[in-house]
Amino acid sequence: MGNGMIGAMILKDSPQDLAWELGRNDVVAHNHLTGIDWSVPRVPIGDMLLRPRGKIQEETMRLSLWHAEATGMMTTDQGTLEWRSIAHARMDCLMIEWKSTGRESALVGFRPRHGVSPRLEFQPHNLSRRFLPPPPLQLTQQGTQISIQTFVKEQEDGTVISEGACVVAWKEINYSESHGVVYVSIANSYYDESAIDDALRTIDSATKLCLEDSLETHRAWWHDYYPASFISIPDKYWEGMYWIQMYKLASAVREDTPVLDNQGPWLTQSAWPGTWWNLNVQLSYLSVYKANRLSIGESLIGNLERYQENLRQNAIPIGLDDGAYIERQSSVHLISPCLKPDFEYGNLPWALHNVWRHYRSTMDETFLKDRLYPLLRASMNVYLHISFRGEDGYLHLPKTVSPEYPGPENSTAYPSEDANYDLALFRWGCQALLTANDQLRLGDPLEERWREVLRDLTPYPIDNNGFKVGKDVPFAVSHRHYSHLLMFFPLHLVHADQPEYAELIKKSISHWIDLMGGLQGYSYTGAACMAATLGDGNQTLAYLTEFRRFLYPNSMYAELSPVIETPLSSAECIHYMLMQCWGDMIRIFPAVPDEWKEIAFGKLLAEGAFEVSGRWKKGKTEFVVIKSLAGAPLKIMPNLVGPLETSGERIFSVTEMSPGVYEIDLKQGETVLLYSGSLPEEIGIGPVSNL
Repeated sequence: MGNGMIGAMILKDSPQDLAWELGRNDVVAHNHLTGIDWSVPRVPIGDMLLRPRGKIQEETMRLSLWHAEATGMMTTDQGTLEWRSIAHARMDCLMIEWKSTGRESALVGFRPRHGVSPRLEFQPHNLSRRFLPPPPLQLTQQGTQISIQTFVKEQEDGTVISEGACVVAWKEINYSESHGVVYVSIANSYYDESAIDDALRTIDSATKLCLEDSLETHRAWWHDYYPASFISIPDKYWEGMYWIQMYKLASAVREDTPVLDNQGPWLTQSAWPGTWWNLNVQLSYLSVYKANRLSIGESLIGNLERYQENLRQNAIPIGLDDGAYIERQSSVHLISPCLKPDFEYGNLPWALHNVWRHYRSTMDETFLKDRLYPLLRASMNVYLHISFRGEDGYLHLPKTVSPEYPGPENSTAYPSEDANYDLALFRWGCQALLTANDQLRLGDPLEERWREVLRDLTPYPIDNNGFKVGKDVPFAVSHRHYSHLLMFFPLHLVHADQPEYAELIKKSISHWIDLMGGLQGYSYTGAACMAATLGDGNQTLAYLTEFRRFLYPNSMYAELSPVIETPLSSAECIHYMLMQCWGDMIRIFPAVPDEWKEIAFGKLLAEGAFEVSGRWKKGKTEFVVIKSLAGAPLKIMPNLVGPLETSGERIFSVTEMSPGVYEIDLKQGETVLLYSGSLPEEIGIGPVSNL
């Protein structure tokens, strides 16, 4: 459970104890430990423990996605203990209510954890104790129990000072011997100990509210969140997985929180206690755009804006003061200095492709001009700075790294000239900048440089197996990343409609996914989206089926240790089966498996700012409804059988551009119904039958 900032993973801690493993997205160490962490890491906080007085004989737990509320029942030799818990949607407070029968009662307490990076368990070193913070201090203040974890930071002169604190405050209100509520607040302050007052104020506010009123405001937030869009498919496993990911997104991140890192609010014993930018961030946000949940995506652009100066500072070591860069991993403040001359230059551009999708989902020109354009321009300056013209007349890139492709001596970096990862992102970024420059009529002085890139950038390196890693590096070792295929997915710079790429794409995907040994869960979610882009719904479902074996029963995922991005990315696979948006065209039901006979979706958000709903019945499209939010040109492949019919408040002009592809003069605020044959008797969107 979580509210975008604080959260808890509920688990059995011992035969008698239930633990709420607490987390908060911005609780990090303050000292970079060279050789231990790639940047300033997330650190653990502690656990709330619930223990019955009697010996547990039987117990159950259930999580309601609709109410965002966990409940459970313990039957003991003394009676029963029933509990329910929420991470309140509107305040940073976690609540645990318990009720008992018979001679049973509840013991609730807090077990602090030392605020030291869990990565130390995976890379043990003999560290000077002066670099580690002191253990947490527990005390009681204003009738509330608090635990204070102070952090330390080494200054330039080598001295170590205290800096900031994470505070857990908790208070139990007992209504009777058989009924109580524990309120828990988690606060963090980076430079001082103001977190103490923040945590106490939250507890004071929460305990003054009526419990049922608190639950009602919490539920109201979630009940408003879910209807932003809707899908129902006949495969109830994948329908359930989809809605769990929508729940996890809103539990893990909100509009004004830190960027969604590898853990969300659920930090546990993990080798990945931070923010990774060479796939993880991008996959975590992959589904928010079509799912019409842009407020969640706002956290990504908000943090990139907020720490724009840090992104600029990151690029200074490579000789740029007008660039923007982020390495493989960063702090919560996006500090990630470029310490290597030939590392991963494409990570920020890839993240900005997510932000481009955010813009394309709104067509908000103010967003494009003021928020996205400056960042994208600065990130492309890095490529402009390092690119060079070769003797063959083409523009080339020097040695860069395709994320984590295995290199010599078991390294996770294999520098290569003209890495496809960077060529694709360089092309896409310059193309997007030119589109924005033309649309906004900016007359940017770099316009001709970007056109030169699109005209003269060297072709993608290929061999008999398809797209290579780079000029001198074939794709020859099984590898979980698909960075060398970004030009196909998610950038869609090349596609199967282009004759020169059709077979090359298929060959490249097969060669990558058939090399076994290094594949992981997100390999299969990526492959599923690729298969869907090719229009193969059966293969898409087959890849998702392969992906299932990587999941834990609670839909979480681990690669060496827990990470969050991979299950979240599976929701985009479902989207790609129901609706795709690339090449300035919306594709409806482009990759439906043969066994899915009935599908319904409502208010998915298409690029061009269109809310789209549709129904698939008896193996074909029954109807599509499109509402224009911005008045952008509508080009659509509705996948209808027979001549296209339209219905709305006026007669629409329809032009068939090619077989099955139509342009419709839909204006801002208007809605059109597309169908073939007779007008459907019912246009509603609702749950469909099971397989």
